[in-house]
Amino acid sequence: MGRPPCCDKIGVKKGPWTPEEDIMLVSYIQEHGPGNWRAVPTNTGLLRCSKSCRLRWTNYLRPGIRRGNFTDQEEKMIIHLQALLGNR
Repeated sequence: MGRPPCCDKIGVKKGPWTPEEDIMLVSYIQEHGPGNWRAVPTNTGLLRCSKSCRLRWTNYLRPGIRRGNFTDQEEKMIIHLQALLGNR
């Protein structure tokens, strides 16, 4: 039993994403919006699994993702909340 696989693994590319693949994914999402991830690989021509496309968008390409160090205010808040709540 269990869930069916997200895609058939035949012909699916593995490994690092190329800048061209990123551009294809971003342009498709900007035009159609995030949502039907199963349709993304077939509609874009990407040889990637739908789950891989979703994770690439969510973790690396989505606008608003902040990278880098914490600000001083964020760092103070983390220290304050850890002192208040402790480790869980």
